[in-house]
Amino acid sequence: MLQFFLAKFLRMSAVVLGATLIMFLLMHAIPGNPWSNYSESTRLLLRIEADEPVLNELTHRFGLDLPLWRQFTRYVFGDFNGNGTFFCGAICGNLGPSTAQRGRTVIDVLFAPPLGMTFWKSEFGYSLRLVLLGSIFTIGLGVPLGILSAIKPKSAVSRIISVAMAGLSAIPNFVLGLLAVIVAALWLRIIPVVPYWNNPYHWLIPAAVLAAMPTASVARVTRASLMNILTEDYVRTARAKGLVEVRVMLVHVLRNSLAPIITFLGPTLMEMFAGLVIIENLYGFPGIGREYFEAVLELDYPMIMGLTVFFSTGMIFTNFMVEIICAVLDPRVRSVKTKGLF
Repeated sequence: MLQFFLAKFLRMSAVVLGATLIMFLLMHAIPGNPWSNYSESTRLLLRIEADEPVLNELTHRFGLDLPLWRQFTRYVFGDFNGNGTFFCGAICGNLGPSTAQRGRTVIDVLFAPPLGMTFWKSEFGYSLRLVLLGSIFTIGLGVPLGILSAIKPKSAVSRIISVAMAGLSAIPNFVLGLLAVIVAALWLRIIPVVPYWNNPYHWLIPAAVLAAMPTASVARVTRASLMNILTEDYVRTARAKGLVEVRVMLVHVLRNSLAPIITFLGPTLMEMFAGLVIIENLYGFPGIGREYFEAVLELDYPMIMGLTVFFSTGMIFTNFMVEIICAVLDPRVRSVKTKGLF
């Protein structure tokens, strides 16, 4: 078991390191730096036009005058300061100072709430609440709709659900979000055009738009998983014994179909954090998705790298937890692991 967890940890670390390296190379492929854009014209720094010596000092302070390999190892593993003291990098949780936030660290920008506020008022707290609300929509609608569609696959209800889910899967988030603003804010006037985020009622539309595509995917996967189980011999045997349909579905069908559903559900819910980049910018939501978008526009290298590390680590950890949960729920997965097949 120790060998299994060690192998998993090394594999997860390699994936996170690879994702960080790819983002680092893509980021530095953009001409310029945080203080000069693609045309090499000087950016405004704190609304003050910075002269050449100041720009050179900033470039040296953030280590941007070092070779690319040194910048990468400096960020990931750490380096020595000018006074000879060593500082640890991202492997120790140090994501560096933001170049666009007046020296604030990336950790402070993302996770520190305003003075006198709770964690839920931080940028990550806002995004986490929105993802949790979207997850409730996804699980609460996707799984029941998939079950309903699988029980009577040739009925009119099943066909309507299939068409609706296919439509939601085909519509991009930004299009659906704009349509939701037009319908809910301009036509029905149930929410304002500029939401007030201290009002929980105003969170429903962004959360529903964020959960639309995952809900459709979860419903389709649930339907496919149940359809495969419904054709098994033990299901027909349970029905032949006279068991009621509810017990057959809950005990013999749904339980054995949970593994593929959870396997798909885990990464899908984590991918909602990636969807925050569109949703939060569309609705002016004060979360990490909007911060990511602004960091790319400003070439805030530490912020881009820090959010990449956060997203990749979260995705890998989610996949690991899904694998553990599936092994607990499904004895077949445990037997495969015991035989060392993967």
